[in-house]
Amino acid sequence: MPLNPLRWSHRVKLIAAFAALYIVWGSTYLGIRIGLESGMPVTLFAGMRLVPAGVLLLAFAAARGTRLRIPFDEYRLVATVGILLLVGGMYSTFLSERYIPSGLAALIVALLPLWVALAESFVPGMDRPSARGYVGLVVGFAGLGVLMAPRLTGISGTPTELLGVATQILGTWLWTGGSILSKRRPVKTDALVATGYEMLTAGAVLLVIGTVNGEWAGARITVTGAAALAYLIVFGSCVAFTAFVWLLRNAPASKVMTYAYINPVIAVFLGWTAGRLGWVPPEPVDGWVLAGMAIIVAGVALTTSAPTRPGMLPAPSPEAESAVAAPLRTS
Repeated sequence: MPLNPLRWSHRVKLIAAFAALYIVWGSTYLGIRIGLESGMPVTLFAGMRLVPAGVLLLAFAAARGTRLRIPFDEYRLVATVGILLLVGGMYSTFLSERYIPSGLAALIVALLPLWVALAESFVPGMDRPSARGYVGLVVGFAGLGVLMAPRLTGISGTPTELLGVATQILGTWLWTGGSILSKRRPVKTDALVATGYEMLTAGAVLLVIGTVNGEWAGARITVTGAAALAYLIVFGSCVAFTAFVWLLRNAPASKVMTYAYINPVIAVFLGWTAGRLGWVPPEPVDGWVLAGMAIIVAGVALTTSAPTRPGMLPAPSPEAESAVAAPLRTS
């Protein structure tokens, strides 16, 4: 019996969207590392990624007939969330990858759903993890301990690696704060429009910081750096995020959120491969990394798949929720 062409087309779209979510987002950590190794100034690199991406998202929203105007009160909230998520969270990934491998950065970011679940358990009105969810939290953070053990005991790593790890962990905390704020204070603005303004605002802030730091004077944009920047703008920010929004409307949320524990595996593999090919400094994958990765992925899977319990106060209704927050990731 031949397949219905419309059903086949939908299946192809699902496969393509999940591929973008898994592979493209998983590869952005390597894209950042390649850009930094090519000499891109770290703050300007992050800012130059966000501003064009924000413009492209707004242009896409306008092309599909979405209104771009946003009330000032909502813009203040969107801007605050954008600064927490992108200046606080995403920029921390750029900073940390100066000192740690891209795969390690991705594994630390993989803990984001755990930090969010932990924070929500203390915030009135937010859903709390169930018993299985709390087990997942313990397992996931134990995985972080495994990753840190050789560095804290001097078996491997350097003091600068510890600085990179600390920077990335701080970034996940800031991202968690932005995520909680966006859930507590939802806006009515379209998700693509809100995200576009988040990117524009955060990008402008980063460009100002980079300018004040004098990064333009030492900026050296090579062909490799420009290619990495273009990849992060077009694929990492626009294509993958559009796929994410489309999947939320066309696939079960539980399946969409599987990117949270597939992305770090992709990132570790790509970083190791790129190191072997000489594209970036070697990113060794030893027993500690493999064990930490397996434990973190297991913890995230347990927490994200576990049912939740109502908070102490009624949470906002599902109809009031908005996708103002970007997905749970900081690259």
